[in-house]
Amino acid sequence: MGRHAATAIVLLLLVGTAVAFAETERLKLKPTPIEESFVQPAFSPVCECATSSAEIRIRLSRADTTTVRILDESGKVVRTLVDGKRLPRGRTVLEWDGRDHSGDPAPDGSYSVEVQLDQADRTFKLPRLIALDTVAPIVRLVSYTDNVQPRQRVRIFYRVNEPAHGVLFVGGRRVALTNTKLRAAKLQWRPQRPGRYRSELAAVDLAGNLGARTPPFEVRVTPAA
Repeated sequence: MGRHAATAIVLLLLVGTAVAFAETERLKLKPTPIEESFVQPAFSPVCECATSSAEIRIRLSRADTTTVRILDESGKVVRTLVDGKRLPRGRTVLEWDGRDHSGDPAPDGSYSVEVQLDQADRTFKLPRLIALDTVAPIVRLVSYTDNVQPRQRVRIFYRVNEPAHGVLFVGGRRVALTNTKLRAAKLQWRPQRPGRYRSELAAVDLAGNLGARTPPFEVRVTPAA
């Protein structure tokens, strides 16, 4: 009797495994409701720049009644961008201005995007988080080349308190911007003509906040011998 019971349990486990495998394969073959998504990684509602709002893009494999919510780090709904609206097949572009349901600014922090699809009967949390950041970076000038000839490189070494791009201003005009986001980095500039150049250094973070400039420093460009 015990042998028969053990055999029955093994058969049930085998059947269960086969059913689970078949369901997994079926889900693999079924097209995903969200074919593509994009979430802007960082933005600043106060920067008065191109990243003053967060862009969110989703591409649906078919039209569906959709709800899109912004959630804070605790999972609380901060803002509903789309509330039970039928979105078409293909790409939909949304924007979040960094405000909550009441119209008040949401605090700095990380936020996620939740997409609920009624017809598909599924809810997705998009994989990338949005960083809402309104605090500008602080840059410190470490050293620089103070005397060069025309078309020679002026090398400026600096440190920032967060990942940010270095920005060089000469005579009040921006002349150089680094691509790196390192906290300790180098910026280079090639002056074309002799003269004394009043220079300042600043930094712009990934959300678009431009920090205060350093005290002015002078670069002398002397004629070639």
